[in-house]
Amino acid sequence: MSSFDMISMAIRNLWKRKLRTFLTVLGVVIGTASIVVMISVGIGMNEGYKEQLSQMGSLNVITVNTPWEGDTNSNNQNAVLDTKTIESIRNIPGVEIVTPVLDGWLKLVDGRYVTDISVTGILPEAMDALGYKLVSGRSLQEGDGLDMVLGAEVANNFYNPKQSWQYRYDGSNKIEINVEEDRFKITYDQAYGQNDADKSIKGKNVNIVGVLDPMGSDSWNCIMPLNELESINAESAKAQKASVSSSDGSSAKKGTYQMVKLRVGDLKNVSTVQDTIKEMGFETYSLMESLNAMQETSKMLQLVLGAIGAISLLVAAIGITNTMVMSIYERTREIGVMKVIGATLSDIKRLFLTEAAFIGFLGGTLGAVLGFIASKIINIVGINLGQSSNLCVIPSWLVILSILFATIIGILAGYFPARRAMKLSALSAIRTE
Repeated sequence: MSSFDMISMAIRNLWKRKLRTFLTVLGVVIGTASIVVMISVGIGMNEGYKEQLSQMGSLNVITVNTPWEGDTNSNNQNAVLDTKTIESIRNIPGVEIVTPVLDGWLKLVDGRYVTDISVTGILPEAMDALGYKLVSGRSLQEGDGLDMVLGAEVANNFYNPKQSWQYRYDGSNKIEINVEEDRFKITYDQAYGQNDADKSIKGKNVNIVGVLDPMGSDSWNCIMPLNELESINAESAKAQKASVSSSDGSSAKKGTYQMVKLRVGDLKNVSTVQDTIKEMGFETYSLMESLNAMQETSKMLQLVLGAIGAISLLVAAIGITNTMVMSIYERTREIGVMKVIGATLSDIKRLFLTEAAFIGFLGGTLGAVLGFIASKIINIVGINLGQSSNLCVIPSWLVILSILFATIIGILAGYFPARRAMKLSALSAIRTE
């Protein structure tokens, strides 16, 4: 029997019993749709986690710190982030760019108004790679001098240093700052603008080139070139007759740092690079660690949701088996005739498996479509309720896999009825009325 004849006969047999076929297919539709929706919810949760964390920074970025004193988990208590170590990190496979990170606490001056700012010094060419997002202006670029990117909230925090603290922050003294047009200075003199300020310390002109996205984690922080901040911190230390090492995060020895940031090209390599750096004795952190923890929780939920959908499909499989068994009883004489006129046992088996596969395939296809529609409705409802991202995400592989899975379930459900049809005696089957 040719494959075309087999398929044609299978379709005719299913069409003869339209109601039974419809009800059986409906069970597969419900089961497949349940699985698609349940799994899409889990995938949507993972995508939502990624979106939330990406607003805090790049998932590809790793922060490296020197181990704190007494850290028993460190492989090397004397690990130092010096120039040589930074070069070793840069040579780790998968690492795209590395920058030392220096922190400082300065005053930003706009005429007679000032504000206290936390400043991070990095290599200018690394800014875009580290995932900083801007709402205006540009990022730092290689060759920049006294240029700075402001945190989104910095411009809202200026005050007149000659006024009382209570008057500064009572809400009635809002100061309008024009970031694009005003001329700014920076100074390490924390008393700048006050009557007791050191008049010998002059502010340095700084060019504001951009403003950070308020949705990020650096709304109150400013970014400037590493070498410029090192120079300012050195001047501050010299003026105070103190070591360069201080609470501002600068280092006691030029060329050594408390923190380094790097970007890994492929997200899949982030954990591997982290493990390599940990083996060197340093502490590391990346948003991927948080994402992995969230995804572990999501996996458990996906298993539960998938199991619920699988139960529905299992019930549908029982329905397919029942349909095929009933079909054998009703077509016993037909099976006997087929055997007498030359149909092989393999042909009988293939016929019933083809019918079962058709039920699974049709139910899986319609179920995938229904699951897609249901997911779209859930997403629309979620957005109307204030969700910022889709609650359900259906990738193409999920659709294909669900149809394939339903078809396989149909074949498996029809296997034992097909075996039963093969074992029927031809003469006994013909005599059956």
